[in-house]
This record gives sequence, C-alpha cells and structure tokens, in this order.
Amino acid sequence: MFPARRRWHRYQSLNRAGKSSYDLNVEALFRAVTKLRTYSPPEAWLQALNERVRSIRDRVMATTKFSFAAPRVCAIEKEKGSHKYRPLASFPLDDKVIDCLTARYLRRLLDHALRPSCLAFRCSQGQKRPPTIHDALKQIVDINRRHLKARLFVAECDIKSFFDCVSHNVAREALSELVRDAGRRARGLELHPRAREIFESYLEAYSFQRNVKSCEKRLIGAKDPLGEFKWPAAELREFHGTAAPNGVGVPQGGALSCFIANAVLHAADKSLEQLKRKQRKSFSYLRYCDDMILLAADVDVCENAYESYCAALRSKLLPVHPPATRVSYGKSFWNGKSKAPYLWDRRGESEGVPWVQFVGYQIRFDGLVRIRPSTIARHERKIIDTTDQLLKVLNPGKRRGQGLPEFAPGLRKSNKQIIHRIRQKLISMAVGRVRLGRPFDGPMPMCWANGFRGLLGRKVVRANLKRLDRHRERQIRRVIRRLKLRKDRPAKDSQPKDVLTYYGAPFSYWGQFPAEFRRRL
Repeated sequence: MFPARRRWHRYQSLNRAGKSSYDLNVEALFRAVTKLRTYSPPEAWLQALNERVRSIRDRVMATTKFSFAAPRVCAIEKEKGSHKYRPLASFPLDDKVIDCLTARYLRRLLDHALRPSCLAFRCSQGQKRPPTIHDALKQIVDINRRHLKARLFVAECDIKSFFDCVSHNVAREALSELVRDAGRRARGLELHPRAREIFESYLEAYSFQRNVKSCEKRLIGAKDPLGEFKWPAAELREFHGTAAPNGVGVPQGGALSCFIANAVLHAADKSLEQLKRKQRKSFSYLRYCDDMILLAADVDVCENAYESYCAALRSKLLPVHPPATRVSYGKSFWNGKSKAPYLWDRRGESEGVPWVQFVGYQIRFDGLVRIRPSTIARHERKIIDTTDQLLKVLNPGKRRGQGLPEFAPGLRKSNKQIIHRIRQKLISMAVGRVRLGRPFDGPMPMCWANGFRGLLGRKVVRANLKRLDRHRERQIRRVIRRLKLRKDRPAKDSQPKDVLTYYGAPFSYWGQFPAEFRRRL
C-alpha cells in the first residue's frame, strides 16, 4: 500500500534537527504519498491504499452498528522462569487504525481536563510538549532540592493487574465524567456520538474472563504447564458480587486502553488535588499510568494522602497490593509493590531509606541518580537473547551435551564479517548509529540509552552503565569462541571496510552521559 522505499526516501526533510529517524521516515513517507497521489498516474500501491482508506472511513462513519473483531491474545512471560504471563492483545490492521485514531481524537478533545499530576499518554497543548518520564524525574529531583534541610516522606501504591481489573461500567462512567470536566473548562465541547459508540464496542470486544482466563491452557499450557495469568479473582468477586465478573478487563496494547487508564484514574487525581487545597501542609503527587508516588515533609500528611488515593481506587473497584511497612532497609524492601509512608533518609537516620524509585529511575537523597537495577537486568537479558538468535542461525542443530556444533551450510560471510555485524547490531540497539565528528547533544534517537536521557546533566551512577558495556563484550566473545570452531570458512576472511580498530566511549553506554556534558549544563 506504499511506494518503494527508494522512491519515498528522496522526500526526506532538510530540517532534521531534533527529529528521530522514525519521525523523519514517517514524514518522508507522508510527503511522498501526498505528492505521488496528486502528480503521479494511478499505480497498484496507490489504488490499494485508496481502497483501504475508503473501506476504513466507510466502516467508521456508516450508520450501522460498529463492532471490533475479537483481538488475538498472546502470552508474554513477565520474567524469565517466573511462570507468570501477561496477556497482550493484537487487533487486525483496520481495527488497530480505528483504535489509534479514536484514542487520538479523545486525547485531543479531553486532555485539557486532566490534572498536571498525570504524566502519561498526554498530548501537546499548543507549543507545550506532552510530559514524559524524564519530567517526572526532574520534578522529584526539584522537590528533593527544596527539602534539603527537612525530612521527606514517600509513599507508593501499586494496583494489581491494572488493565485486567478495569470494569467496563467504571470505564464508561469515567469517560462521561471526563467529558463533563472538559465541558466546564471549554464551553460548547461535544463528544461525537460515533466516537462513543466505538469506545463502547472496544469494551464489548474483550474481557479478561472470556478472552484470556478461559483460554489459559491453550495460550500457555503447551509451552509452560506451570504458567498462569495472575488475576485477583477473589478481590474482584468482593467488588462485583459475582462468581466470575465478565465485564472486567481492557486489552493490553491497545491505544484506547491507555486513554481509559487516564480516564479511570482521573478521579483519584482530583481527590488528591481537593485534599491538597483543604490542608495547610502541602504534598506532592505524581502519577504515570497506574504508577504513583507521594512526597511530603509531614508523615501524617503523607498518610492522609495515601488513604485518600486508596479510597479513590476502591470506589473504582480496583484492588491494590497491601502496603509494606519497612523493618530494615535491604533487597527485600524493593520486593513490595505498595509502600506505606517511609522516610527518605537525609541525615543518616537508621529508619530511613536512601533511594526512591519511580518509572525506571532511582534517586538518592543527595541527588545522585541511577537506572533501576531490574531495568538493567532486563536489558542484559535482551542482549543475551539477541546473541542467542545469531548462534541458533550459525548452529541450527546445536544442543547441549551433543559435542561440537555443526555450522549451518551455505554461510558465505567470513568470521570477521559476522563478528562485525553482531557488534554493530548490539551497538545500534544500545546507543544508536553513532557518527564520529557530530556535535554531541545527548543519546541518539531510537535506542535504549535515549530512553534514559533524563540522566543528562545529573550526577549519575556509572557502575551499572559500565556493567552493560562489559556484558555486551562478553556476548561478542561468545560469538568469537563459537566461530573459532568453524572449519568451512570462505577463502578470503577479509575485514569489513567500515570496521574500527577501537570501539570506545562514543559507542558505550556510559559514554552517552559524559561528565563534560554535565558540567556544561
């Protein structure tokens, strides 16, 4: 349905500053389709695209009842060897387009009604860009700086299987409430009835009990007999009063589900905002999707805000993990999902906790920042999986305990070429396609390091980043050791032309956040 890349790639924008490669490609493709549709004679791809667009428009704007097809559910293991799985739903292409465009329409129409404490799945307002997880980090660091000479208490609350526990009736009421709040701020605002009908059919197309739990054995039984989809059925029965609540759960992975998350938790944001206006002593509250954090200089204020938030969740029929009260600081402290108010250690008190974590970052009481260790471990697992995929291609019949590996026939690449390619793949995945000589203004777009660009300009823990560099080199050495056993090498084992003799700081994880850049900021 699109022109060949060699045709639309010529429409790249001349202004590339601040744009990721993904944004540049989408912009070039859009410009190419727009111009070729006008000035080029009809081609097969253009006819297919026009027909697909026409069918989606007719389906959305028809007078008949709209309905989504049942999504295909796949089981994704949460952690290696945990036997706990997450259901991800995938709709057909046309349904996915309608889902995304409806969610965008609702966000643009109703986003101004959401509170500043809501940081996820927002849209830009005029020249103001939407908030990100890096803005959450900045706010926590600023709060920490303002309370340098005072005690600061922190609380966290986590919802059990949030998307799998959202009631359809609660989601409908939340949409209506958000429309009312948006109407108070913008007079004459009206929600298109067809958008509400699509929203309703999105809920009707899926429920956790029907699409996931009843198919549990078929989805994960064959590959993991001990695997299961965790679902707090007992607590949901207490909320709903039925043996098996059917109208519960929204598809994970759908764009409308992200909008539903903000709409349902909008009531909790409002309740804490009202509590802040009533109290003399203030507190800070941030929410990113279903993750939240409370910070206050008074422990009683923090406890009251925490109870108000939990009460708002109970009114929305959402179960929460019971809060853990800290006995002694250690690894076990991080196992608890929800945490009752605890002291963020500022003066070396024995009952304090030195670190606070939120959306992938951990912040120490003195302003030092690091990436969460579990996030580091997850990325290490991804590097191993990428290397394993290459080794399976090299030795498709390799099994443990079967002696020396037999290489796949027809490998025309030399050992040095294979090593160079896996190194380049791991570097691109980590820090992007780095070009030496370009001015450095942060990590390259579309890479792992760019997801933590909030570290720029801050005091950071570099040990974890250097650990990733060592881990990447160990995986490359795995490939080198395997290739040493290869006998049927090509006659010319030449070195690729663009290979470097030294891969240093510009290509490393820790090199993306240099000390010189922090001093310059």
